[in-house]
Amino acid sequence: MRAGVNTHSTENVEEAEKGSGSGCFLQLSNSVYFVTARHVLFSEPEGTNSPALLSGKAAIKSYSGAGTTNVTERDVLLDLSYLMSNGEIRYSTNHDIALVRIEDCNPTNHNLVRLLPGVFYGSPFGLNVMDSQMVCLLRNVDVGADVYMFGYPLSLTTPIQEKFDPAQPLLRKGIVAGVSLNKHSIVVDSPAYQGNSGGPVVQMDHPSFEETRYQIIGVVSAFVPFEEEWENKTLRYSHVTVSNSGYTLVEPIDSTIELVWK
Repeated sequence: MRAGVNTHSTENVEEAEKGSGSGCFLQLSNSVYFVTARHVLFSEPEGTNSPALLSGKAAIKSYSGAGTTNVTERDVLLDLSYLMSNGEIRYSTNHDIALVRIEDCNPTNHNLVRLLPGVFYGSPFGLNVMDSQMVCLLRNVDVGADVYMFGYPLSLTTPIQEKFDPAQPLLRKGIVAGVSLNKHSIVVDSPAYQGNSGGPVVQMDHPSFEETRYQIIGVVSAFVPFEEEWENKTLRYSHVTVSNSGYTLVEPIDSTIELVWK
């Protein structure tokens, strides 16, 4: 899996021998969490309501200042099996969201953090994380607002991989295409691909003439497919083609907050 970004840093996570996805670091309620889509961390066997971890370990690669000339790379290793057994991984049963608690933060000293057992930093130490002020709840998401999608679409192949390092994040820009309060969903007009799952989607708005604000509205859940059926009436067979419509389903950040306070 590959981890995602905030507006100042990018986190890239790889799950041992099980593929990749995206995600982001978020500080809520005096803890730091790694937030991603549930299907990035878990498989969902048929006939059971208990998803299983895809892998016992994961490696997060963080790029602070990604996209600039001053890029700092950090590594975080997660013992997912240990964290799961100790209740540090939470997931929603009806929404595509999961989070891993990785740090305790002392509320009286913001410079003091404590890594949880099962979480290990490589060098250099430290992470840039988003905090609760950068969160935009579903009811405040604006249809038509500009959004940025961060992630690692590793399914993109040559020639881009010949010209660009696939371990670096790629940015997409689009707009909020639709919001459904009843169905608890967001659709954005920006294409996503395999590897984008779990990546943060950030809304840009202008509260005042001189102010621009960036807030995370959710994480990438899935692309919306477009189906087209061709029928051969002479030979009496049909063929269905499925392609990427360019729309993407976003799991609202509200689901993350609900898990934190669960």
